[in-house]
Amino acid sequence: MSDSDFFSGIVQVQHPWAGRPVGIPVFYHDVTSLTVLWLAPLERVRAILPSGRMHPYRATPRHGVVVLSAYAYRDTAVGPYDEVSIGVPFVLDRPAPLFTGLLRPAPAVPLTYIHRLPVSVEAARAIGVDLAAFPKFLAAISWADEGGWLRCRVEADGQHLLTLAGRRLALAPRPRMRIDPVTCAAGRLLRLELIVSARQAGLSRDAADVRLELGDHPVAQELRALRLGRAVQYEYSPRHQAILTAVCESYAV
Repeated sequence: MSDSDFFSGIVQVQHPWAGRPVGIPVFYHDVTSLTVLWLAPLERVRAILPSGRMHPYRATPRHGVVVLSAYAYRDTAVGPYDEVSIGVPFVLDRPAPLFTGLLRPAPAVPLTYIHRLPVSVEAARAIGVDLAAFPKFLAAISWADEGGWLRCRVEADGQHLLTLAGRRLALAPRPRMRIDPVTCAAGRLLRLELIVSARQAGLSRDAADVRLELGDHPVAQELRALRLGRAVQYEYSPRHQAILTAVCESYAV
């Protein structure tokens, strides 16, 4: 996929890294993604946030939200690679209104703390860690098309971590959107900006459209400890583009 209009007018600065230039902001020219929002007990979601300034969404009086996303990046500056993100959407410095992310819409530009980020290619891992303190670690990530379902399997350190499968939904136009990923390093919360292109995507609130299997890896055990409940939203995006900025803002923890 190539829609040059999405990247038009944006100047990349070539940042030297390990003997090769890396363009900042990072351009993702061809992406497939599965993104699922899960309910989880609020106290368990709070426990993985690194700062008391971060207030998780209160989807119900007792539940927060965990976001699990799988990405297949087919065209990037470091070549194709795959990645799975485990994150927590939150509001900074004030409690999130009740039912945020469920009955009440999420903020137009949500903040999402990135808790774990297995990635399939060393260059993508090292650049993400060096430039933005992303919590990346190497994993074997594979995709399969299974008769109307798209499946992403993650293995790390010789152990099954998780398998996420989503139904191939009917597609409809979705507008351009922004998400602000947040990482944590040296007592600072670091904010970046991720811009996702307009796209054709499927959206569902039916938990039957998603399947999650957890393995024995320590990160899978972390997910079990979160006691993930019902999947409350799922987006299937077979093809889109994205732009990721460098760190553009920081806050004291």
